Amino acid sequence: MICIRCQNDSKARERSNKRCPSCHGEFAFDRGDAFTDRAFQSAVDSVSAEGRIKWGVEHLHYELCRRKRRRGTRTPMLMTVAISLACVVIAIKAASWAFVLLAIAAAVAAFSWKWMLRKTVLVRKEEFEAIWSRWVSVHGEPKGRIVRRERPAKPRAAEADLGDYSFDRAVICDRARTVDLLLANNFHFENNCAVLSIAGYPLGPFETVRTMLKRNPKLQVFALHDASADGCRLAHRLAHDPAWFGGRVPVTDVGLRPAHREPFKGLFLPAGGGRIPPEDGITPEEAAWLTSYTLELAAIRPEQVLKRLFRAINRKDTEEVATSAGADSGSSSGDSVVDYDSSSFGSDASDSDGGADSFG
Repeated sequence: MICIRCQNDSKARERSNKRCPSCHGEFAFDRGDAFTDRAFQSAVDSVSAEGRIKWGVEHLHYELCRRKRRRGTRTPMLMTVAISLACVVIAIKAASWAFVLLAIAAAVAAFSWKWMLRKTVLVRKEEFEAIWSRWVSVHGEPKGRIVRRERPAKPRAAEADLGDYSFDRAVICDRARTVDLLLANNFHFENNCAVLSIAGYPLGPFETVRTMLKRNPKLQVFALHDASADGCRLAHRLAHDPAWFGGRVPVTDVGLRPAHREPFKGLFLPAGGGRIPPEDGITPEEAAWLTSYTLELAAIRPEQVLKRLFRAINRKDTEEVATSAGADSGSSSGDSVVDYDSSSFGSDASDSDGGADSFG
């Protein structure tokens, strides 16, 4: 096992009381644990983009689930390949088609097994909390983790002048923790957009900012959410609820939606129970999936969320969307004010580097 402090590689018999024989630093994990110190540190590096991005502990949970699924898939596949090759060798020697058929059947079963592996998370929340607590007790808090204040900060004097500012774009989220991710990484500042949650977060400036946004007829609104029943209704609610925009401005749903689920098998959560009706912006196909599963936005690495949201809100500018015309047409009933941007979180949204996309 490799020590992340001094990089010394030691055998189990050389470690006394989980301590490195070279630097005497304590290991958080040892033989028999789900992860090694090096694997856990690698997961932290991934969610923080090597320390460049602020992240939440929920992102680390999903990263560990992702890695455990990859490791769990590799072993049965290798075993099945070995068994299939053995069957082929026996079939050739015995000149029997029965063994050939057996080998083919084994290969087909292995391929099917791969896709029938658990779709839901492999590291339970309670298990993750124990792993996280052990890591913090040995190595301390990793840098860059987002920690929300227990109490909202006192309003600054400048907040009285918020109404004098103008945002032409707003990102509305279904979760306060998604707002935390965007604000902690200065997404609102770098893209000159307001960031709020549907439930009224951040508490201090929320009502002032929402009132300001509702007065802007040129506003572009982007709904960012989990692939959950409430999340998939977010854009519809923003577009039609009089407390929000009531058909006055267009709303673009940038995801997540069930259509984005394919790269995230093994990261789904079981749904809370009960049939999801196909209404308020949810299609029958989506309702069928949402009845069984949900997929949290936190399953995507923070760097990818920031990049793809940046791409989504700036695509509207490059396409020269006639927002005022859209707002006029949205005054009628129906979903005419809601636009679904299915390309925001595509098939490579879980990749480690996300390609060559940048904020430039």
